[in-house]
Amino acid sequence: MTLAQKKLAKRRARPVYAVVRPVADMETGEERLGILAMHPIDRELMKERGYRPGDELRLEIKRRRNVKFHRLMHALGKLLVDNVDGFEHFDSHQAIVHVQTLAGVCCELQEVDIGTLRIGDLAVPVGMVPVKVARSMAFDEMDEDEAHTLFEGITAYIGEHYAHLMLDDIRAEFWEMVNGEGR
Repeated sequence: MTLAQKKLAKRRARPVYAVVRPVADMETGEERLGILAMHPIDRELMKERGYRPGDELRLEIKRRRNVKFHRLMHALGKLLVDNVDGFEHFDSHQAIVHVQTLAGVCCELQEVDIGTLRIGDLAVPVGMVPVKVARSMAFDEMDEDEAHTLFEGITAYIGEHYAHLMLDDIRAEFWEMVNGEGR
């Protein structure tokens, strides 16, 4: 698959954001609820996909995630990067994923074949090993309830394992974020 084909496939898989509004059905004149493209880019995506009036579509409808809450999680990651030893080589997203994995919250176990372990001339077959893999917290991958579960899990882990390492004012900022005052 060429780079252009990959970009096109990614664009086709991109969700269309919409808003529910009362609209007048032009055929019957009756007021109904309609799902309308939210922004010009969403209208363009629908046009590119060839959607026409009267088309019957299969929809997977989800409420949009809370942008402020999503940003709060990344602000928490930045707080770790800037203030806790061992996190300085991460960006804010990587810091959250690291804590997510350590805490085991919103993670999946996957089997990974690590093959053979060599000890000198001796080859020891190891085979499949279970590995904890963090689920994506991407805006379109995790719903709001899961995001809250993730936030509660990582903040509990940080509170237990890292809060005591923070300076008093940074620890106070962390607890404000956890208790909702930073939202």
